Amino acid sequence: MGFGSTASTRLKTILRVAPQLLLVSPLIGISALHASEGSVPPSGITSLSGVTATATRSSRNAFDIAESVSVIDAETIEQSQASTVGELLEGLANIEISGGPRSVGQNISIRGLGEDRLLLLVDGARQSYSRTHDARLFIEPDLLKQAEVLRGPASALWGSGALGGVVSFTTKDAADMLASGQTSGMLIKSGYQGVNQGWLTSGASYGLVGDSLDYLINLSYRQGDDVDLGDGSRLDHSAFESLAGLGKVTWTPDSFNTLSASLNLLNDERDVPSNPQDNVSGTNPLVDRDTQQTNFTLNYRYENPNHKLLQPSVLIYRNHTEVDESRTPDPREDETELTTTGIDLRNVMQLGSDSIAPQVITIGIDYTHDQTESQRDGVPRPGFPEGESDIFGIYLQDEITMGALSLTPGLRWDHYENESSGNVADDQSESELSTKFGISWQINDWLSLHGAYGEAFRAPSLSELFVTGTHFTCGPGCANLFVPNPNLKPEQASNKEAGFRLRKDGLFMAADKARFRATYFHNDVDDFIDLNVNFTFAPVVGNPGAGGVTSSSNVDKARLYGYEFELSYDQPRWYGGLTYAQTRGKDEASGESLSSVPADEWGISAGLKFTSLGLRMGWQTRIVDEQKRVPTGATTSDSYTLHNLRMTWQPTPVQLQGLRIDFGIDNLTDRDYRPHLSLLQAPGRNIKTSLSYRY
Repeated sequence: MGFGSTASTRLKTILRVAPQLLLVSPLIGISALHASEGSVPPSGITSLSGVTATATRSSRNAFDIAESVSVIDAETIEQSQASTVGELLEGLANIEISGGPRSVGQNISIRGLGEDRLLLLVDGARQSYSRTHDARLFIEPDLLKQAEVLRGPASALWGSGALGGVVSFTTKDAADMLASGQTSGMLIKSGYQGVNQGWLTSGASYGLVGDSLDYLINLSYRQGDDVDLGDGSRLDHSAFESLAGLGKVTWTPDSFNTLSASLNLLNDERDVPSNPQDNVSGTNPLVDRDTQQTNFTLNYRYENPNHKLLQPSVLIYRNHTEVDESRTPDPREDETELTTTGIDLRNVMQLGSDSIAPQVITIGIDYTHDQTESQRDGVPRPGFPEGESDIFGIYLQDEITMGALSLTPGLRWDHYENESSGNVADDQSESELSTKFGISWQINDWLSLHGAYGEAFRAPSLSELFVTGTHFTCGPGCANLFVPNPNLKPEQASNKEAGFRLRKDGLFMAADKARFRATYFHNDVDDFIDLNVNFTFAPVVGNPGAGGVTSSSNVDKARLYGYEFELSYDQPRWYGGLTYAQTRGKDEASGESLSSVPADEWGISAGLKFTSLGLRMGWQTRIVDEQKRVPTGATTSDSYTLHNLRMTWQPTPVQLQGLRIDFGIDNLTDRDYRPHLSLLQAPGRNIKTSLSYRY
């Protein structure tokens, strides 16, 4: 599950030396900035184009579907120089990153619903790891070629967990790296970030074997010291080092059949507080933490244009996450493991013709098995209960086109079972039905109207159902105890959204493009699962002593609603973008605001493109409002404005082709601020650069 200590140490030693050598040699060619005409892709924080397979399980332009989807492509990932998934997604409309600067504690929220209510995918495989105060996904951004964010409930296609939306990541493959006519190649890359004196060193080898087999091997090593904050201090215990690897093989024996296998590994080591979202304290001790994550996928698909009724695909995957923690104040050892095994089998049928109501029908089944194991000092650990969970689903979707009108109904049935080890509580077995419906009306060549209705459910997690043991201590003979609740109902969500989109090519000149999207959403969530802490010195049911109990329960309806506006304009010499996101949320029973709702936010981007020089520069601004709409007694947050700069140079002379230099500054003014959903202050000014050479 890890890399092996000897091999890992040896590789790290080599990779530590490489950055200095890699940064010096290419600087000789910088004087060649007067090169010939080249192709420079646009850049910006808006993402109103790109192909998505998350919203419909079929490849569609994100701007054309009824749902609200953002696509971050490979070029934007390169420019961002993101060291964490949070940095990569920051700035998207109604996407909030909480948990602070430590990546192992960062969480994603969509429209006010946090990461435990989102479905995370890597190469189509579900990522089920979930533990309080931890990130759910540990992945190296340098290995990614695309990220997609689907906003709103999506259980009609994806089953349990997609209450607030879906975040899907796709890793690189050889086809993305090989140039036209190239049969083999290598990539070396180095990067530096000043905010934590962090280094990135990455190397890849890729190529073709014969006419039908391609391969990719990519290793990435990253390390950093404690993070500098905007007030001039440092965030203690935020240093880390990680080693990630990606191996992928794709076999295409003919133009119809494709079989691919991938293995994605990550090993992360750091000394952090037991709750990485906060500082070290008496109740939050320092731990030596080793995180290992392994993702394996096997994917087959058949695509023959002559067989329109038979276009099957099969995805088989296995994910394993292991977190080992050794407390610094005492010899306590905690081991936590979660293994997910799954299969997704589906077939796409194309009916009708281009002139007679064409339809694309997707029908499929998938099965997921989660197993958790946890020990403390060699015995079962009650705070993270051992158990198993099984989910089986059948889904059907029809994409119907009738001239200017497109309809997308969908239906899914799921059956899930949860079982605890050691008979902690009664097992659970339930079934759920989820529906969706999307409609798009292309009024003319530049205006379209869109509406969508989607349902979702989230089955209670094993921790919410079966957790036992001590939550926290409160002095001699005083302890707050976890009480399991096997009677938890699944959370239910129903989302309505409507909007319009404008698309115009050649608005002011022949080569420009303008896009605008406006969306209103209204999401009702029933049987919201809430963690209730009842602290008392008197005996209560579940605790005969002092300290009270902590247990999960279903609460009344929560309502979330809001807006998203996104505008982008691109032409050969410059580009610009504007976004605005607003979410409101309240508990329907009490009338109070929900604590998970982010602040209102504006995003502005602009940039220049010098295609003859292979140079582009960009500026991004995030204007985040204060957040005072919180429950009684909850912490509010102040407003802040952040400025980021980006520059990319890809020389066009033949002798320098393959070279790329990215430069950026995050938080240009070194602003001291705290995001609303975080306890910790955010990083200060971060000057960063990366250099890569592909040959």
